[in-house]
Amino acid sequence: MVTKTRQTKAVTEYLERERSINLNILGYLGNFAEAEVYLYNDDLKNGLIVSGVVDGVEQDFFYLCTSFDDFLKEFWESLAPGHKCFSGVHAPVARLFQKGKNVVWQNPCKVFVYNGGLERVEDSGCVCQSLTVEDAEEVDKYYTFRSDDSIHYIRENISRFDSACLRVDGQLAAWCCMHEDNSMGPLFTKEQHRKSKMAWAVTLALMEKLIAKRITPYVQILEDNAVSIGFAEKIKGMEYSHDCVWFGIDKL
Repeated sequence: MVTKTRQTKAVTEYLERERSINLNILGYLGNFAEAEVYLYNDDLKNGLIVSGVVDGVEQDFFYLCTSFDDFLKEFWESLAPGHKCFSGVHAPVARLFQKGKNVVWQNPCKVFVYNGGLERVEDSGCVCQSLTVEDAEEVDKYYTFRSDDSIHYIRENISRFDSACLRVDGQLAAWCCMHEDNSMGPLFTKEQHRKSKMAWAVTLALMEKLIAKRITPYVQILEDNAVSIGFAEKIKGMEYSHDCVWFGIDKL
């Protein structure tokens, strides 16, 4: 039987067993204490599933941390019809869960995680600032997954989480933000500044902020984004960890 609970010390300790794989879930639960946690037969040995929330209301997007087939099947059966989204699921679990379902989109990603030895941002010669809410429209303009509603998402993340940016003549030139699961992104440098060290500078500046708060920097990069993957590989202390998949399923 699938049951619901809230974040507990036991849940956190379970996720910490495979910390690198579960950084997104740990980050999300850390930012949204009201998120619902699903268990199977009230036993963590079967894994867990976390439901996303917006303004305290449970949403149709989920984080999966279980490969227990009975749990996955019963959880799916418990959901009402409609479009369901799944966030940064470890690739083997994603493949297992998707079998026989109507997957309508998916974004496979490479995950890079910081393991120590950060370079100093001062070495770039750049002085970074934080983004302001007034920057949201400019950031959204260049957002890969821009939509009619993405401006609200960008504005919320800038207001709630850390960021780093560089300006030239008062105009945004490069920036690095955070997502609600504590992953870094989006990272963007405007075309005319791409031969500078700006992307490196804002990335390191944001990583410094996270490390100071004892948050492990990590990033999820679309697997066909060779430029960004190459960039992540060059950041000292960032190492490839695993593959994950973001995907959507229509439940009829």
